[in-house]
Parts: sequence; C-alpha cells; structure tokens
Amino acid sequence: MTVKIVTDTGCDLPAPLIEQYDIQLTPLVLRFGEQEVVDSPETRAELWRRVEAGLPCDTSGPPVGPYLELFGPLVEAGHEIVCITLTGAHSVTYTSATLAAQDFPGRISVIDGRSISLGYGLQALHAAELAAAGADRAAVVEAVHSYQRRLTLRVFLESLDQVGRGGRLDALMPVLSRLGAALNVRAVLTINPEGRLSLVGPARGRRGAIKRLAQDVIAAGPAERLAVAHSRAPEDAAALADELAQALNFPRAEILMVEIGSVLIAHAGQGLLGAGSIRRE
Repeated sequence: MTVKIVTDTGCDLPAPLIEQYDIQLTPLVLRFGEQEVVDSPETRAELWRRVEAGLPCDTSGPPVGPYLELFGPLVEAGHEIVCITLTGAHSVTYTSATLAAQDFPGRISVIDGRSISLGYGLQALHAAELAAAGADRAAVVEAVHSYQRRLTLRVFLESLDQVGRGGRLDALMPVLSRLGAALNVRAVLTINPEGRLSLVGPARGRRGAIKRLAQDVIAAGPAERLAVAHSRAPEDAAALADELAQALNFPRAEILMVEIGSVLIAHAGQGLLGAGSIRRE
C-alpha cells in the first residue's frame, strides 16, 4: 500500500518538486475584503496588487470539504496518506484536515507542521522522498517528527505595515511596534516548539538582520538540508545562501531557494528574508 503526501499551498515548495513527488496540495483561501478566492498562481498577482496598494487582504485555512475531496479518491485508489499542515497555532488548517481524516479511519496520519512556509514544506518534501522510496506510513510519520525536532527557522520582516493589517501577530505587535519605532531596527523571529511565531530579538538594520539569520542557522550545526526564502529580495537571498553554504560546507546548488507564497505575502509583504536548517543527525 503506497503512501501519498498531502500538504497545503502555504508550504512554498517549488512547482517542479511538487510535480516530481506527486505531492497533493489543498489550497488555502485568500480574502480580498469581502471576497474569498482560492490560493493559486493566478490569484497571487491580485494579492500583490492589493498589498502594494495597502488594501485589505488576509488568508484562511481550507475548510473540511476540500480535504474530504482530496482524501477520498486517494484512499479509494488504495493509498494511505500522510498530511502535513501549516501550523495549527496560526491557522485552522490542521483542525480541518484532522476532522476530514476521521472519515477514513486507519488510513490517514495528520501532522501539525508547527511551522510556516518552508519550515513545514521541508517536512513534506522529506516525507515525499521517503514515500517514493517505499517507506510505510509509520516510518514517514516518524521521519517528519524528527525533522521538526531538528528544524531551525529564522525570519525577519522589512516592514510591519502588512503584518499589522493581517492581524495574525496581535500578541507580538506591541513589542514589534516598539522595535519598529526605533531607528533602523528589524525584528528577527522564529517558530517556537508549539508552532507559534516568537521574537528572537532585534537587529540593527537590514544588514544586521541578515547577519543574525546567518549566525543562528550556522550555530545550529551541520545541516542535512538548507533553505532560503524571500519576498522580492533575490539578491539578498542569494548572498545569504552563499554565506550558509560556505560556513556549513554545504553544496550551494542543494540549498532550496524560493520566493514566498500567498500566506507570507499577505501577512509580511515585500522584503522578507528567511532561512531554515534541518540539523544533521
């Protein structure tokens, strides 16, 4: 019985890898004011237009229905499923997937990715690689949990304008606003073990924030996997990847480089930079 991997469009994995490993994606929902649209490459251009214009935009996890529609045919075709979702601390995605899985007892494992963007995208990619190599569902689940324990993620925001409009970091906004009010200070963020964004600390300027990202990822130790994500900042992302590759003696061509997708666009806007490492066992 083969294992299929399901995740959602917030994972930010590149399309060629999605296709290569036949990873199934449940689309998140974009909210443009009162209008709701399904997250897709086609709707991303409209999302950017609204972000640039300062217009309302938000995201939402998929309801139960899309998961049922995706799970059903896979189970009927004889597959088991491992579903890895956007962090449940900031989204209903995990809850929706868990409720849908109850209709297929004993066939689906749902894992809260406890991260954002490539933080759980890397989990889904590793799961898909193992599934393609013939691993069973229990082995895939164990490997995903191991990736979670070994993940180091750092990200900083160039501006607080978009995150303030999105409202997903209300608990952090007072301290972020204080940092933002200081001259040329950036807030460096991480994901805590519960999957919630939390503050690592301030950095002086964009250069200082990039340096902090690199230092923290390098300090995590030898890497099994590295990823760099950005929001319309390809030169900074490339320079960060170069530094990580050299410091960690990691093949530069194997660092996964992506531009962020709709979830982070809606809540972070332009200029974001992030780096993730899976520590070698």
